[in-house]
Amino acid sequence: MGRPMNESAQGLDRFQDELDPELLARVRNWSSIAGLSDLLESLRVQGRHRRFLDLWVEAMVADRLHRAGCELATEVETPAGRTCDFRVRHGGREWFLHVKRLDEGNHGHRRLSISPRLRVLEHIERPFIVRVRWAEDLEDELMQELVVRASTFLEMARIGDELTVRDESGLEIGAIRVIGPWEGKTISLAIGLPDGFIDETARIRRLLDKAYRQFMPRAENVILLVGNRPDDIVDFESALLGANEERWDAHPGRAGQAAIGRAEDGFWAGLSRPDSTLCGWCDVQPSSPDLQAGLYFRDDPAPDTELSGMVSQLLGDGAQNH
Repeated sequence: MGRPMNESAQGLDRFQDELDPELLARVRNWSSIAGLSDLLESLRVQGRHRRFLDLWVEAMVADRLHRAGCELATEVETPAGRTCDFRVRHGGREWFLHVKRLDEGNHGHRRLSISPRLRVLEHIERPFIVRVRWAEDLEDELMQELVVRASTFLEMARIGDELTVRDESGLEIGAIRVIGPWEGKTISLAIGLPDGFIDETARIRRLLDKAYRQFMPRAENVILLVGNRPDDIVDFESALLGANEERWDAHPGRAGQAAIGRAEDGFWAGLSRPDSTLCGWCDVQPSSPDLQAGLYFRDDPAPDTELSGMVSQLLGDGAQNH
């Protein structure tokens, strides 16, 4: 068991039991490292848990870049008076990195017991990601009713369709929503909470917009969004690229296949925000040192090829063009 948290302690001392010990030891030695000592001091004095985790995510990124040989500067001011999280110099190139963490909001401590009956839905041969929620403490008979109704619905559903299932008295027992395509042949389930689906698209879009306002003008800028729930990548892609939609007129498909494309509501839609050409998403846990970003490269305008390769090598586990 970890030690009881000292309410009077700040930062690293107060939250150390939540952190990876090897990374924590490296961070504690940043006092003599140019570009990292200020971040260390911020971590030491920060007493608010949410803000501390924001800073810790930045420390995870900084540790990875520093160990790769990058020269870093933190909180670099722009001409507009805003700040970039990092200026990165490596291999003769300079670029600016904006790290934004998607916190758990009001969902962090909710836990549900998942009925094995729901696994039946994962055998339905439709290549969709489906969010499902159900009432807490649902009786087995009503769970079976939800699964039967959901199975019938999913056989014919399209992206964006939603079904609410109610009992004989009209009370809701659960709901499902088809949120997007995926590469598998059968349904992939994403679990929601009893009081609603967790759709983080709007929050992620606000973070992207905030990062864009902090861009260093006439320079190369990269945005990295960090979360801790793997399902949130679906919402990240919707915020960045646009919501999934099925429209035969806009996205003609092959014979016998759904015409799936992106709506014009994404951060990168059309010619909007031309200075943003490279974004990343990764899932992290404070107790782990692992940080592998999935990178997204814009097609038009496209990022600099040399920069794309460098960022992929430093932060990524692969890249996707969009």
